This record gives sequence, structure tokens and C-alpha cells, in this order.
Amino acid sequence: MFSWIFPIWSQPTATTPSTKILQDPLKHRTVECLRDLVQLGGGGTWPPTATYDDSWPMSLQTYNSVFRAVEAYLPVENSSLDDACNRKIIDAFRGRMRSELARFVELQKVELALKQWESERDTSAQSAWLGFFACISFLRHAYRWGVTPIVCEAQNETSVAFPPELNIPWAALQEHFGFTSPSGCMTSICYSNMAKDDHLQYSVTVGMPELHSSTEYWNTKLVYDMEAKILPVYHLFAQAIAFMDSENPDAARDALKSANDILRTALKHFFSTMVDANISRTVWMAYVQGFQGWTLEGVDGISGGQSLIFRTLDSFLSITPFPTPEKERLHIPEAQRNWLNSLRDYGIRAVAKERGYDQITEELESLVKQLRLWRMGHMRRMQPYESVHRPERKTMTAGISVVGASNENEMIEHLKKELGRRLAQTV
Repeated sequence: MFSWIFPIWSQPTATTPSTKILQDPLKHRTVECLRDLVQLGGGGTWPPTATYDDSWPMSLQTYNSVFRAVEAYLPVENSSLDDACNRKIIDAFRGRMRSELARFVELQKVELALKQWESERDTSAQSAWLGFFACISFLRHAYRWGVTPIVCEAQNETSVAFPPELNIPWAALQEHFGFTSPSGCMTSICYSNMAKDDHLQYSVTVGMPELHSSTEYWNTKLVYDMEAKILPVYHLFAQAIAFMDSENPDAARDALKSANDILRTALKHFFSTMVDANISRTVWMAYVQGFQGWTLEGVDGISGGQSLIFRTLDSFLSITPFPTPEKERLHIPEAQRNWLNSLRDYGIRAVAKERGYDQITEELESLVKQLRLWRMGHMRRMQPYESVHRPERKTMTAGISVVGASNENEMIEHLKKELGRRLAQTV
């Protein structure tokens, strides 16, 4: 019904890594799951190429209008330390958003459009769904916090009653993408928020100094670009498994050797980009990390652990323990989970060892070594970012909620233990 309104630019060109995956003739479950990740999970590309309001059904485009109407009222340059003052700020912002939702959104039309839209299954429709996912996620996080930098008064809340205008489309998004969390995730707030002309579609630093907007941009840009750089590694992993099952160990070894080379370059890019010149540690803590949190009803917000890159590496290399299906279903859409489970189910390290493929085992161990080195470096790199003092809030990470720490030093020790535990498992 809506096919005519979807732009065609989301289709990849013949030379992209995404197209190579879609056109790969290998017949294997892992290759099929990777193809579904690109086709169903990303709208024809990975990382996703989301499209925005002009590609949505007319009655859903109003949500973009609501965000534009409230975006400048969310950030403040100087946070209040007074709980009563902050309660007024939060309530005023939420009241403003409810008024704009009531003014722009017609719920009956929204429900009808969502029901009709669900039948659209081509890649252009999926790109539009991803953009809508981003929009509603930003609206929900903005409503949840009421002000950014986030403050203790909001952190003290254990539940928030969201307006039906935000709950009804969210239920449709949960069903469509196959996740259960009430909060946004890395897919919606990062992967789906990088527009085709290299800008953030939705921002929480409108009206703030340039340092704020550039930090917000580089935070998302780094996450997005890392997926783009490592997508060929995903393909090589899938091909290596297919080659193993077709008794072609030489081709599997060569694929893994190439994967090692690409991964090495990509991980260097991560550390060369995550510097204070791009991502200001003080701004990141206040205007990025806090907003991406959630801390309601035992549910956390976005964390680096949701990154498909590192979940893929862990899954491919059989680095356990794997998260429970229920926990993973919270924040990870179904197409991503299917890809990860295809890697876990195969267990390439055990297969290579059982068959005596020593050269393949060497390449696999090289991948493990790279991942260990990255985790060691990340443990050091994150400390100055997470240790910034923010007196208006409790110690918190976006992915672990409020931490029982009285100061930033205790917070860092907590995080070091968490990351150290994962490093010890990376063998």
C-alpha cells in the first residue's frame, strides 16, 4: 500500500560488502542468517540504511514533528543540583511532549497505519521501519529523563507512565523487530540514527555549543563506522564455516587469515578515533552516556555489550558464557540474534580441533588474541570517560544502571571488575 513512497536509494550498489553478502551463492545456514541480517535487519545494507519521516505513512510522520517541537527543550548547559527544581524541569518537559503528542498524533490513524505497514516487507519498507524505530526511541528516552544531563531526581524513579502515543508504536516496533525492552538500543539509537549524508537524524544537543554536537556525532559515527569496517569479517566468518562443511579447509584458512587482517585494521581505527579531540570525555558523560541509559523496572539502557561486532566475535570464537535468550532478546533484534546463534551452534574452534585443522586453529587463536588485546586497551581507555564527576547525578553507566558506588573511583573499580571478568573469559 505504501510502496510508492519509499525511496530507492537504500538499495546497495554492486560493489558494496552488503551486496556481496546478498549475492553470495554459498548454501549454508550461517550464510543465510547473515543474508537475513542485511536484508531483514538492515533494510538491504549493514549497518542499516534507515530512512526517515518522508518514507513513513503520513499519520506516522507526525512523530518526527513532535521530536522537532521538543528537541531544543531537553538539554541544559548548567545542571541544577536541587531536586525540587529538577522535578519541575522534568515535569514541564514531559507536559510539553504530551501536549505536542496530543496536538500532532491521531492514535486511531496511527494504529491503522502500523497494521497496514506491517504487511510491507521489502527492503525499502524495512529501512523506513528502522528510521521510525530511531524516532520513537529518542522520544521515549527524552520523555524518560526529562532533561539532559540526567539528574538524580529522574534516576530515583523506578517506573514512568508513558503516554499511549509512545506505547502503541513501541509495541508494534517490538513485534516487528523481535525484542522486548521498553528502552531504545544500539540498533535504534546508534545504527539507525546515521543519515545517508553523514549527519545524525536525531540529536539531544540542539542549541548546545559545537563541542557537544561533535561529541554526540563522533560517538555514533564511531559505532556505525566500526560495523561498516567489520562487515567483511562477518562475511568471511560465514564463508569459513561453509568451507569447513564442504571439506575445503584451505579456503576456510584463507578466509580467516583475511578476517584477521581486516579486524586488526578496524580495531586500530577504534582507538585512533576514540580520543578527546573527537569525543570529549566531559561532554560524553553528560550528554551521551546519560541519555542512553534507562534504569526503570530493572531494565538497563544501551551498553557497548550490545555491539554486534563483539557479540559476533564472542559467538564465532565460542567465548562463553553466552547471555540467556531472555536477556539477549531484551535489546538485540531477532535478525541479529539468529546470526549470532548460527555462529554459536556451529562452534568452529571445536570443529577445527576435532578435525586436526591446525592452520585454521592458528588463525582462530590469532582472532582471540586480537580480541583480548582490544579488551585490555578498552579497559584502560574507558576509565577517564567513566570517571568524570557529575554532581547532579548518581554514578551510573548506560548499560549497568545506577551503580552502588559513593564516588567515581568506586565506580571505576566496579567497571574494571566487570570488564576484567570478560577479559578472563576471552580464551
